[in-house]
Amino acid sequence: MKMWKWLGFALVMLLTILWLAGVFSHRLSSQEVKKEQKVVTGLKTETVQISDISYASYTGNVVASTTAEISSRVMGRVLAVNVKEGDCVKAGTLLVKIDASDVASQVQALDRQIEQAKQAYKAAQAQLDLAQRTYERYQKLLQEGAVTQQEFDQVKAQYDSAKAQVQQALAGIEALRFQKQSVASNFSYTDLRAPFSGCVSNKRVDVGDIAAPGQPLLTLEKAPYQVEVFLPEKYVGNIKVGQTLKVYVEALGKELEGKVVELSSALDPITRSFKVKLDIPYQEGLRSGMYAKVLIPEKANVILVPQKAIYTKGDFTGVWVVKPDGTLQLRFVRLGERRGDKVEVLSGLQQGERVVVEGIEKACEGCKLGG
Repeated sequence: MKMWKWLGFALVMLLTILWLAGVFSHRLSSQEVKKEQKVVTGLKTETVQISDISYASYTGNVVASTTAEISSRVMGRVLAVNVKEGDCVKAGTLLVKIDASDVASQVQALDRQIEQAKQAYKAAQAQLDLAQRTYERYQKLLQEGAVTQQEFDQVKAQYDSAKAQVQQALAGIEALRFQKQSVASNFSYTDLRAPFSGCVSNKRVDVGDIAAPGQPLLTLEKAPYQVEVFLPEKYVGNIKVGQTLKVYVEALGKELEGKVVELSSALDPITRSFKVKLDIPYQEGLRSGMYAKVLIPEKANVILVPQKAIYTKGDFTGVWVVKPDGTLQLRFVRLGERRGDKVEVLSGLQQGERVVVEGIEKACEGCKLGG
């Protein structure tokens, strides 16, 4: 009886193990398991081409062609600053107001001095009238022989002195009036206005500061803008006024056409370079001090792809390549210099291959490229 129990128990255990192993389950053959391939759409691709022209890149800075530093001719406390950096204003706009009380006090003091000078003039005129009557009387007495020549000469000297004092008093009044006019003109320098329509690129003053004569308070600039760049001496004679060059402004992410308007006539003996200025068209958001690259064409044999085609993650740099069967492959590439909105590919791509240039965020490894 015990033997049958052990045989029954062993049979149950055997069936359980076979069931867990899937012996009694239906199995799919390898041909029946197929992975569904994902299809992605909305991607733009380009065929890789070898360019026979490359662009050498040289760093420059954006500068305004017209710049004015706004400063005061008088010293005083700043009462109001009506602009901030980046504000664009019209000519005549009030920018900074400076306390004019010191100028007003000086004008009042000069008014009092002018009144005193007028009183001095009246006194000198009275002395002249008296000296003139005495002179005329002594002139008659001299003719009659009633006074000596010496007595007459003394009276004449007093008369001449009185006339000189009157002229001096008049000159003093005139000098004080000119001084008052000069001081009063400083009232116009307590209200600092924009000399032209432009944008504030630098603000160095706040309400409560003391403005000193000649101290720059604001910097105002206006378009057109230029790019200043220093080029190596190998370009001497190759760059000419009127020539157009590509200029890439990184802050704007735009490539512009720059026209050469000025060339330095001498090389810097230390850097062996010369300065070039290019006019560039105005763009919204363009400001002086921005970083720019001047691109000069040179003969080359390089592969260039759009910068937006580059996929980066950590230290990995690659592009999405479309294989002949239409599937996507993320491939590592080694990059060279940036050429405007494109970048040089030193290795990892071959001419004729297709790469994704727009929508790389949708790409995935092994996915099928849709329409």
